[in-house]
Amino acid sequence: MEPQVWEPCNYQLADCSTEHAVWIPDIPVLCDYESTEMACFEETFVASSRRGQQLVQYAATVTSKAAFCVFESKSQELDSENKLWRDKMHRYPPSIRELGKQYTIPKIVSIGPYHHGLEHLKKAEEAKHVAAYSCIKHSGLELDEAVRKMYDAVVSVSGEARSLYDTDTMARIDDEKDFWPMMFYDACFLVQFMLRKTKKKSTIHPWLSSFFKCNKDDIYNDIMLLENQLPRVVIETLERFTPAVSLRSFATLLRSILQNSHISKDLEATSSAILYKQPHLLGYVRFIIVGTNKSERRQDPDKQPNNKVKSFSVGAIELAEMGIRLTPSETPELAHMGFKEGHLSAELFMPHIALNCLNASFLVNMAAFEITSKPAGQKKEITSKLMSDHGEDTAVCSYIQLLGMFMDREEDVRELRSKRILQGGGGLADKETLDFFTSLQGVSVTMGTLYHRTIDDVEIYKQNSWMCVKANTFLYRHTKTMLTTFSVIATLIGVYGALFK
Repeated sequence: MEPQVWEPCNYQLADCSTEHAVWIPDIPVLCDYESTEMACFEETFVASSRRGQQLVQYAATVTSKAAFCVFESKSQELDSENKLWRDKMHRYPPSIRELGKQYTIPKIVSIGPYHHGLEHLKKAEEAKHVAAYSCIKHSGLELDEAVRKMYDAVVSVSGEARSLYDTDTMARIDDEKDFWPMMFYDACFLVQFMLRKTKKKSTIHPWLSSFFKCNKDDIYNDIMLLENQLPRVVIETLERFTPAVSLRSFATLLRSILQNSHISKDLEATSSAILYKQPHLLGYVRFIIVGTNKSERRQDPDKQPNNKVKSFSVGAIELAEMGIRLTPSETPELAHMGFKEGHLSAELFMPHIALNCLNASFLVNMAAFEITSKPAGQKKEITSKLMSDHGEDTAVCSYIQLLGMFMDREEDVRELRSKRILQGGGGLADKETLDFFTSLQGVSVTMGTLYHRTIDDVEIYKQNSWMCVKANTFLYRHTKTMLTTFSVIATLIGVYGALFK
């Protein structure tokens, strides 16, 4: 006879001489502290229906305690995982994955286990072996000693590294045969690439140097993908054997690529305090690019926006019509954006960007990191966050949302170019730029603190300086007409004056 399934608050009243209670599928029946009693129960012969009913009720109590043990254990496991959430090697959220493979799948090299073994990435596996050869040869140790010490050092941190990857993915990967060599070869590849791009090119194997040069942009793209990361502890473990490598220098190089600008030493120095908290290369680079925002939020209660009209969309040309000038920030840090109100006009400043396919991928993956790296237990409502932080944790998302809001038409893109917010040649065309930011508006990219703070400031300006806004709008729309009219009038006056002399 098929066993009955016990459901909470609905005990089975069957005769236990033929049937017994069974807990929900996939939940163990026994719990350690009840195992002896439960085993005795299963061996008991029941002679009466009344006794059978009592034992079924007892079984329900025992199995419910067993289930609670399982639930409690899973809760503790997830709590422990949540504490390490920011250090995890996260997977893409669905909203980012919907953007397409060009932003989520590596083009030439896999780093870590998520894309390891893909057919189109196998050529880079040869490059990883050559990278290991270069690391060993230039470590300054005897070859046998170098191989042993370097590999053992990576293995010594592999347990910590393994715990940071997706559990389901790692269940299929053996440590000794797959994971340890993967961590070693991938770290060698990253270290050698960083070394070539920042300092001693002469120490790189000639074939490997050529491989890096020919595939430079694709490698830049791949090592900045969220699902293509190594735990920082692995990179730094191998860095100890190649002291010429500087993760900081490489991160600032990537920022100069994104913004087509040189990084000052003073600006780089301001970022040193929190760098050790970043979990991988992508997080490290994002921190360098984002920087800090120390601007204070408006606190005047008489100049707060009306919540009924808080949600709005405004293009770059509309901002210009209202007398709000878009200007590049003094520094290239993405968090350095804000709003300044003058007597007759206002200024909205934000960092510039050189937008091409590579930098578009950088932005998407930095936004993906911001979305995934915040532990669920630490998430707060936007309204409270606006009063308590400067917005660095969601600065990339805010930057993307603001730029996207300013672009309703290709004319808005051209306006942003004229204001030098969008810089550089050889990047995305106006239509491509508009399509890129439009696509991001449809995938639930987080509207961060800086985004909300900025639109608050614009709304406050519109509400409290409405006369200036109307005057600026009139002048913006009719200045050309008025100048043309005045020019015609001046010409006519000149002609009439000449005729009546």
